[in-house]
Amino acid sequence: MDAGLRRFFWQPPRTHRDVVPERRVSFLELFYDLIYVVLIARVATVMHSHVTASSVLNFAILFGLLWVGWHNGTILHDAHGRQDMRTRALTFLQMFAIAVMAVFAPTADGEGGFAFGLAYLFFLLILVWQWVVVMRLEWDDPVYGPITRSYTMMMSVIVVGVTASLFVPADVRMWIWGATVVIFVASMALGAFTSQEGPEAGGPMATESMLERFALFVIIVLGEVVAGVVAGLGAVAELTSTVFFPGFAGLAVGMALWWTYFDMLSERPPRATVRARFAYNLLQLPLTMAIAGVGAVTVALIEGAIAVDDAANWAFAFFVALAELTVIAIGSLLRDRVALQEMLGPAVWTGLAVASLALVLPLLHPAGVILAAVLFLAMCVQWAISVRGWLRTPEGRDALAKADPTLAGEGAV
Repeated sequence: MDAGLRRFFWQPPRTHRDVVPERRVSFLELFYDLIYVVLIARVATVMHSHVTASSVLNFAILFGLLWVGWHNGTILHDAHGRQDMRTRALTFLQMFAIAVMAVFAPTADGEGGFAFGLAYLFFLLILVWQWVVVMRLEWDDPVYGPITRSYTMMMSVIVVGVTASLFVPADVRMWIWGATVVIFVASMALGAFTSQEGPEAGGPMATESMLERFALFVIIVLGEVVAGVVAGLGAVAELTSTVFFPGFAGLAVGMALWWTYFDMLSERPPRATVRARFAYNLLQLPLTMAIAGVGAVTVALIEGAIAVDDAANWAFAFFVALAELTVIAIGSLLRDRVALQEMLGPAVWTGLAVASLALVLPLLHPAGVILAAVLFLAMCVQWAISVRGWLRTPEGRDALAKADPTLAGEGAV
């Protein structure tokens, strides 16, 4: 093979110093994200048949595991990937492991746990090897050297934990997996407080392409809401209006979550500090888990369309409340939060109102369709009030003027 061709297609990873802030997401990354669609849908089946506190916890643990993997694969490619064969081969190997995880995900909390854990371990070993290569390249870097070393050490600890989980009973295995997710979140939070402060240290966490990937992942989990509705309706022997209404009400809540996120948060960068950028990244976990949870529980609402299912109601309400509270938290981290205060201020108190309503409604033992419909209407009010505030911001007034020049200056109505 020609030496130049060989060097081009097998290059060392980029270092943090070579990050391209304005890089657009590649087709390889889109392909990588696509396989998570299947994995998330399969993980969601943990709550499809029967919603209990245990099934909700198992869903949260499994979703946490896949999100830790997705975040690592995403940030590795964004900060260190190239168009060469090395990057492509390692990405495809990860995708094979994710596909195997998806096969065993529905029973990962039981008999399928060993195979799921083994595939996840293989997946993690690929990631850790990539981090080790980056760590060696950046060993002497005064800013990124310590960050990469500590991060690689943390990922290695998670590998040890997942390895140990293969040799214990299923119930203990789930607790170990939950602990690995906690270790990741806690380590990232600790890193935010101990890393060198300044835009340079946290820069790779908030590039334009990373913000785009977060938005794309929200689209993926919103797809689970649609998949949940279709799966629930498809499992019913006789389709009647009584069955359709809960499904469509759950889908409507998913749509409300779409406009809440994409009208207020999508691709808006966090403040240029390490803490804000680390927190912005970590908050994507509860946000996307909550949205996926709404879709998963909608299946139970459909199956219990005739009789009230209090457990499903509580789970649905919990995920809606979690999504609202996470949106508020992310909004507080935005770089333009002062300029957007006319929107973010109302979004806070309306979001708290929707979250409170979500946690009160199940006490009344409503039918699932009533619960979902009331929350959807409340979120419509939230959106209307928040967007009305957005029209008063400089950004909103500019958008209004571009849409209709005759309305310029009337954004405060």
